[in-house]
Amino acid sequence: MLYLNEKEIESLIDMPNVMRVIDECFRLQGKGMATNQPRRRVYVPNGMMHVMFASLIRESEGFLGLKTYTAFPGVGVRFIFLLWDANSSELLSLMEANLLGQLRTGAASGIAAKYMANESIEEAGLIGTGRQAGTQLEAICLARKIKKVKIFSRNKDKREKFVMSMKNRVNTELVTVDDPSKAVKGSKIVCTMTNASDPVFDGKDIEPGTTIIAAGSNRITNREIDDETFRKASKGRIVTDNLEGAKFESGDLVGAVRSNIINWGQVVEIGMLANGTMPGRLSEEEVNLFLSQGVASEDVALGSEIFKLAKEKKIGTKLPVDGFLKKPS
Repeated sequence: MLYLNEKEIESLIDMPNVMRVIDECFRLQGKGMATNQPRRRVYVPNGMMHVMFASLIRESEGFLGLKTYTAFPGVGVRFIFLLWDANSSELLSLMEANLLGQLRTGAASGIAAKYMANESIEEAGLIGTGRQAGTQLEAICLARKIKKVKIFSRNKDKREKFVMSMKNRVNTELVTVDDPSKAVKGSKIVCTMTNASDPVFDGKDIEPGTTIIAAGSNRITNREIDDETFRKASKGRIVTDNLEGAKFESGDLVGAVRSNIINWGQVVEIGMLANGTMPGRLSEEEVNLFLSQGVASEDVALGSEIFKLAKEKKIGTKLPVDGFLKKPS
């Protein structure tokens, strides 16, 4: 079994290749060759543990994967990922997975922009500057040539530090704004990456032709998108990464359905766009919406790619295993 730490993973792959992998993952999901089990959570007095797992089958190979992470106040979030060979059941790798999660989540938003956003984008808006925001910005700027991105978060110092940290990672003008409406108005891509329990912008500010990418909420109690935005998007395309999981962990979608603004029949999976079954938008003027929960097939797709690159470049630490963890003879 191969152990890979965060620095080793960072040395093996960059965002353009992560986006290629996640795009393929969504195509396989659209063909029924990648399956997900919804996230499960276990609560203890001082925090919680999350578990998510999936399979991904290609023509010549298959993988199973499980990601688990703990979230404790004062400690933060810690991720690990396990990868198995789906043909032999061999446990292939154990990976530190904080970076893996950030990369695949950002790439998913970038692929959503690829299929759903208009080609010509002058300005975009980003709401949120936490640990996941950097890969969101990087992937969206790879998906579209954006001249300027307006960045808002509630803390002035954090948004200014975020801009300084990203200036060498993206080839676009980055400016901070002091109100979410300033990030939204005039933007043809609006990306949210927050843990908010209430909507983070006013849908009245959304202009025709805008693609909204909501990537921060994966709990039923969270809400980044307001009813007015859903009303506008209901006339266009509403997309998520996994419909089954969204029905009990997307506070945004569940809230809009309960308010009778949309129905579940209007929501499609991004795999349908990636495999060409349907277009991401029907007109330049429509408002469309991607709600990203983050699914384990993305972890399996990216984890298996990283594992293969590590073996090829002889990176990582081989861990001794005994008993049932060994490769079957």
